[in-house]
Amino acid sequence: MKVVAVQGSPHTGNTYARVEQFAEALRSLGDVTFEHIQLKDAKLEPCRGCFACFSHGEDACPLKDDREAIEHKMFHADAVVFASPVYAMHISSLLKRFVDRLAYTFHRPRYFGRYALGLCVTGGIGLKPALQYIRMFSGAWGFEHIGSLRYIDPPRHSAMPRLMKTKDRTRDMAGKLHELMRTKPARRLTSGDYLMFHMMRAVYKRMKPFAPVDHAYWQEQGWLASGARYFTEHARTGVLKSLYPRLAAWCMGRVIDKELAKSENTRKGGDTGQ
Repeated sequence: MKVVAVQGSPHTGNTYARVEQFAEALRSLGDVTFEHIQLKDAKLEPCRGCFACFSHGEDACPLKDDREAIEHKMFHADAVVFASPVYAMHISSLLKRFVDRLAYTFHRPRYFGRYALGLCVTGGIGLKPALQYIRMFSGAWGFEHIGSLRYIDPPRHSAMPRLMKTKDRTRDMAGKLHELMRTKPARRLTSGDYLMFHMMRAVYKRMKPFAPVDHAYWQEQGWLASGARYFTEHARTGVLKSLYPRLAAWCMGRVIDKELAKSENTRKGGDTGQ
């Protein structure tokens, strides 16, 4: 079983130590290889906002660096730990740069069947918003987010005392992840999972003229087919939980159709000089 940790700390300090603590707990359970990916050592340019990855696909990105190699490692892992120190009440700029560079994955999710875990370290406060953001983007990319690890450690090379304590859940979370990777149970879907799928489906089935790469990706995955229920078949589906998401998506689709028709009428009026 393969686990990689994408770490957003600009130095090897508290965050690395806590990730390694988690790695040791996992290794002790057996049959686990663990790889640290420290973004500080990666060549990862800031996103230029050129929109090429959305319009033409991620291969069209003009920045040729380590993004693709890191993606490859995540895709071939069973689980990914997203780790960051808390800076200014949020994840670090290094981890945010990484998320920005993979922004197209919000449109074209691909990490289904893999688990994600958030790990953040702070000297005082800010754990909640940082970990919530990790939960959001990892879930949107297709990972099954299984929980968070939060640590309060005084900054290294400072005289700051430990201001408060949190329960150390390292071994508990390691045991949970190890069991999930070993058994690979069907994903338990929430109403929120259904809502994301059906709302996105309502959008991308109408986006062929405007977002052909996204539309083609969704079509290739079979997600635009009439009988599609979720991103992956390895999930426990339920009719009741999907009723409201389907209705909400249908309503949104009607709104989009009206706006598209209005835009088309405006364009035709302009073309005829009316």
